[in-house]
Amino acid sequence: MMPSVEKTNRSWSNSEQDLLEQTIIISDAGSKESAAGSDDAVSNLPLKSQDRYKFIRSIGFGGMKGVLLVHDKDTGRDIAMAIMPDFRNRPRRDLNRFVREAHITAQLEHPNIVPVHDIGIDGSGSPFFTMKYLHGQTMAMILRQKHSGKESAYTQDRLLQVLIRVCNAIAFAHSKGICHLDLKPANIHCGDFGEVQVLDWGLAAAKDDDFDNGLFLGTPGYMSPEFIRSAGKERPGPAADIYAIGAILYAILANDTPFSGLPQQEILRRTVEGRIKPPSHRGIHVDPGLEAVCMKALATKPEDRYQSVMELRKEILACIAGFPTQAENPSEWRRATLYIKRHWADMIIALLVIIVAMLTFILLKHTGA
Repeated sequence: MMPSVEKTNRSWSNSEQDLLEQTIIISDAGSKESAAGSDDAVSNLPLKSQDRYKFIRSIGFGGMKGVLLVHDKDTGRDIAMAIMPDFRNRPRRDLNRFVREAHITAQLEHPNIVPVHDIGIDGSGSPFFTMKYLHGQTMAMILRQKHSGKESAYTQDRLLQVLIRVCNAIAFAHSKGICHLDLKPANIHCGDFGEVQVLDWGLAAAKDDDFDNGLFLGTPGYMSPEFIRSAGKERPGPAADIYAIGAILYAILANDTPFSGLPQQEILRRTVEGRIKPPSHRGIHVDPGLEAVCMKALATKPEDRYQSVMELRKEILACIAGFPTQAENPSEWRRATLYIKRHWADMIIALLVIIVAMLTFILLKHTGA
């Protein structure tokens, strides 16, 4: 039986609008908690004066938090501030999740993970945390532009390089016992000067945390089959992030998701059943090595996927460099073809050298005669 789903409210403004990837709630109707007693979620946070921050504009609102652009008077820079506008009406678990997101993100000091600057509560008792303000666009925006046929500076090779940096970030998080659990193009930010950062660690789970089952969020098309099958009652692990990276790779190869246009319940059903059409079956040319890597990462059973993000990363790098992958089980003809592609320039030069040498030999012999 498929779990019931409910969309979260999202009202991003202008360029922040990523409505094609809506987070859903897998819910246990009897598990909702009241906001009473929620002070324990923020009781250890320091009280901070808001005089330090000057409001500039609202960036957007999605799920349980809003994000503002503010000016930090102490450092003289513009930063992003995450807030809970309706914190008084939120259940305790939402407050806990909000504070956990700040703490988990702050622990993950990595070049490809958005840094957290500060955390606290304001005079009204509302929790907040501040982050680096990012310039650029999300991968979801880039893929939507490419899907519409518009020209983009982001070629497939460039997007694959972005995905390698995502793998770096997630592998680092996994080494710390933390899984992201909501990886998708909308949570990958591409900066104007080559920066790549993974955003929104609000659903992240640490191995030492108490697992909050019965109410869990995710995005159809990027959620792993085993997690959907358990209706959010089993703790997901690194295999769930590996599946999501496979889904992102699929979107890069096809400029679209494998389930575009389908209702959420049907997406969940097809995910659990493993009914995913390979990108090449959509009438587009796809490198067979990349497609094999993608489909292995999207395997229905966790044991059939890559067993680590670094293993998946190694396979993507092999494709970029023109080497065969283990996922495709390459034939000798495939290996030979890739070898020629990698060394074609050297082979042409060698051939030219041979031709020149032969012509020189013939010319000298003819002259001598």
